[in-house]
Amino acid sequence: MLRLTSRRISGYSSVCYSSVKFNITTVRFNSSTSKKDELTSSNQKDKDVSNYHIKQTTSKSAPAPIDPIESGLDQLVKKNVKPYIPKLQHQRLSYEYPGLPNEDEFTKVQGPKLTTRWSRYIPKILSGIVLVWAGYSIKVWIYAPEKGADSKELLNPQEFHKFIITHKEQIDNDHYLIEVIPKYDHWRYSFLTNYEEKSVWNGDRIWSVDIKQPEIMVVRSYTPLPLYFLKSEYTRSGEKKPLLKVINPEIEEYDHGGVMTFYIKRYNDGEVSRYITSRNIGDELELRGPNVEYKFPYHPLKKFHTRPIFRDLPSKIEAESLLDGIKKVHQIPEFDNINFYGAGTGIAPILQVLMSRNPYRGFINIHYSAQKPGELQPLARFMFFLEKIDRVAVHYHYDNEKSGLTSKDISDPVPPNYVSAQRLEAQAQAQAQPEAQPEAVDVLQLRMDILKDNDKKHSSATETATNPVTESEIERAPRYENAIQQALVTSTQPKKDASLSIVCGPDGYVEYVAGAKDLVHNEQGPIGGLLSNHKWDTYNVYKL
Repeated sequence: MLRLTSRRISGYSSVCYSSVKFNITTVRFNSSTSKKDELTSSNQKDKDVSNYHIKQTTSKSAPAPIDPIESGLDQLVKKNVKPYIPKLQHQRLSYEYPGLPNEDEFTKVQGPKLTTRWSRYIPKILSGIVLVWAGYSIKVWIYAPEKGADSKELLNPQEFHKFIITHKEQIDNDHYLIEVIPKYDHWRYSFLTNYEEKSVWNGDRIWSVDIKQPEIMVVRSYTPLPLYFLKSEYTRSGEKKPLLKVINPEIEEYDHGGVMTFYIKRYNDGEVSRYITSRNIGDELELRGPNVEYKFPYHPLKKFHTRPIFRDLPSKIEAESLLDGIKKVHQIPEFDNINFYGAGTGIAPILQVLMSRNPYRGFINIHYSAQKPGELQPLARFMFFLEKIDRVAVHYHYDNEKSGLTSKDISDPVPPNYVSAQRLEAQAQAQAQPEAQPEAVDVLQLRMDILKDNDKKHSSATETATNPVTESEIERAPRYENAIQQALVTSTQPKKDASLSIVCGPDGYVEYVAGAKDLVHNEQGPIGGLLSNHKWDTYNVYKL
């Protein structure tokens, strides 16, 4: 009885299942009907769904379920249980396609090119060379360098070079100190091989440069000084003033980069001086030179002795301990002393000589004239140091103090201690006259003495030592630690009068001291003024 009931229930369930399946099939069939049947009312659709009680387990937009057995997915995802057994020997199979019907060696398709290291880099190298050549061509032919940019010389007497103003200091209403530095540095390469000849700071001569006023194309000569302003972060911020220092060629490379300083007075009617003093830091000036104004006579002592250069601190200046012994051993006379007369900025030439390499080895009496004290304030420190080491004696003459230069300040000249053969020849040619030919100096013999360097023959007999001196006597000479210690001894010794006078300053001052200079022909002119009253002549006076 129980079994029959279960069968009936199971049969009933199978009948229900088949009917549901049939109805679902009917619904799927109805879903494929035409578009007109799909547009039925929403009420009728809700009624059909409620009759069958279908519970949706996925969203309406989900795809239809896939039977894995019927679709064969079970075979695709089935794990391969066959073990992998590697072969002991691998046999490579190649497949070659037959050639084309009309193919020959000219129509054959070439294979891919092999890429090497050079094939990758050579195009890049060639491209770089082309770009560099194109840039160089544009620079040379389109953007030509400025004049003087590729010069091998710091200064050129034939063309102007550009310099930049790096510092400007006003002393008073009219006087200025202006520091300049070259705009280009190509000239430094030539200084590597021959610095001794290339350096412009040589105390054996007095030289100047021409500064151009480009607006009206007028030039004036100014004497540069081997000075520069020491700058730091404090001076650039304005907390301190830069210190004026002397260029030391022994430790500062290439004369401190070609820097130089000008001591300039501004004149109301001076076009060039007003132009220079109105320039600001960073502006350019055009310089041409050097123009040698005066070269000191040759003296044989230059071969055996070099005077130590001037430094900012006198205690750092070396002493000339062996000078006296060298004179005795080689029987060389003393250097001649000089009188220098300068007014205003005319003091610059003698300062250039004293602060350069190879300074003048004789004693110099400086007569400095100015309207009032204070015009030489930044440079007075160096003149004070030069006096302390017994190289100069400075005499100041001021107009407002009524202490101007007079005839009482002029001394008579003395014969030079040494006269070179070339100078004797020049004097002989200037003084020789037809009636005085037998007494004139033999010019041919003088020229032979110049070639043979026979300097002793023409030296003064009173100054030449007759007894030979050995070098052992040099070692017994007194030794000094510095120039100040030596100056304590030499300053007490009397100085011989000068045999040469140099005058520099405004035209009126030069005419007052030594007579007017012939500016038309650029010649010295006759000697007049104060010097003519004390037996000075054209052979021992020079006007700058």
